[in-house]
Amino acid sequence: MTAFRDDFVVRFGETNALHIEWAADSHKNGVHDKPGSDPFRWAILICIGWQCLEKFAEYHEITCAWEDVRDWLKTHKDHNNAHDGDVDYLAAFAGLYNEFVKDSE
Repeated sequence: MTAFRDDFVVRFGETNALHIEWAADSHKNGVHDKPGSDPFRWAILICIGWQCLEKFAEYHEITCAWEDVRDWLKTHKDHNNAHDGDVDYLAAFAGLYNEFVKDSE
């Protein structure tokens, strides 16, 4: 467990954390399979890219509102910049992660 995941669980519950992890694992495809030092942060990023937290939340049985998760992620911008795993590269190219990282100076 990581502090990031623990904070998520306090806010949104263990069940939602598990469903996000399962959803991300279901999208492993040989391109974005390396979670880095924080597997839950990776899972969140993969789920953003595949819209598991938004468009497909019901399918993945994720019950936390995307708007709430989005706001929560914005409070973690410094930590999000430290992600050392891979991401959904098409989502990154499309700018889907931009609001969750601190601008470089």
